[in-house]
Amino acid sequence: MKNLIIGIDGGGTKSHLAVFDQTGKCVTVGKHGPLNHEVMEDSFTQLEKELSAFIKETLAGIGAVPADVAFAVMGIAGVDTEKQHAVISAMVERIGLPHFILCNDAFLGVPAGCKGGVGICAINGTGSSMAAVDHSNATVQVGGIGPYSNDCGGSSWYSFKLLGAVYGELFKFEPKTIMTRMLFERLGIKDAKDYVEKITADIEDGSLTLSELNIMVFQAVAQNDPVAISFLQESAEHYAGGIAHLASTLDFPDDQSLYVTLAGSVFVKEKTQNLLDLLKFEIAKRLPRRNVEFQKLHTVPVAGAVYWAGKEAGFKIDIDIISKSLAEAGL
Repeated sequence: MKNLIIGIDGGGTKSHLAVFDQTGKCVTVGKHGPLNHEVMEDSFTQLEKELSAFIKETLAGIGAVPADVAFAVMGIAGVDTEKQHAVISAMVERIGLPHFILCNDAFLGVPAGCKGGVGICAINGTGSSMAAVDHSNATVQVGGIGPYSNDCGGSSWYSFKLLGAVYGELFKFEPKTIMTRMLFERLGIKDAKDYVEKITADIEDGSLTLSELNIMVFQAVAQNDPVAISFLQESAEHYAGGIAHLASTLDFPDDQSLYVTLAGSVFVKEKTQNLLDLLKFEIAKRLPRRNVEFQKLHTVPVAGAVYWAGKEAGFKIDIDIISKSLAEAGL
């Protein structure tokens, strides 16, 4: 009897796999590195090898094989186009999972964080994207393809905005920013003539990371730096535009609350609340007659994959039970 379901969250930096049974018990979990073909040296070939091993080895640990799985939901970064979906779906079929849903990892935030599994998830973490599941179960994604969709979010985006602003102050008569002083102190330099050589060397050898630069942006925001705040304004407009588009074009009735889950490290860990306040303001401008309820995602996205898989398999498992079980399992 196929009494197991699988949820997979395959991200750009880390991945989680969870196996549950029909009683809502977490049977086992697995952890892996990135499962985004776009950051892999051998692209789809490497993804198939790693995804297959991840699934089969995790199941083998409980004496199961892919054919024992009633349903699997896999949210994987890099599933942004129909072509990518078709290529990775073929991989999953070769792995041997008989029944599955494959989607971009952004969609997992909807069942994980939105009431009833209906709403919009906005991701602001390693990357940026927005995904919606409406009342008719239609799924639509906005963003997530970098410069092609002008994604104004994700930790690397804020980092490169900082670098551009500092360079602009130093060499293009652009507005002054405290981020220049902060970055000079971090680099251990005092003169603009040393900047280009030092910044390129430190980023290339890994001694200065984009993650550090991202944190620096929000430190500058906390000190009311106008340039850093302008980054957040641009980002808030980006997310508000995507959310408003999804809310207006999908099956989200005007007389019902619209649930928006905010996921990813930038949204979830932001301490100043400036970005969230700006986002709420921009949403209100675009959807003035809508009641929009925001909630930061307080469980791992793979919980949404498990919940979704359970619904498809006919298992009645509550999202709160799933989240608690995953926390006890170390996720």
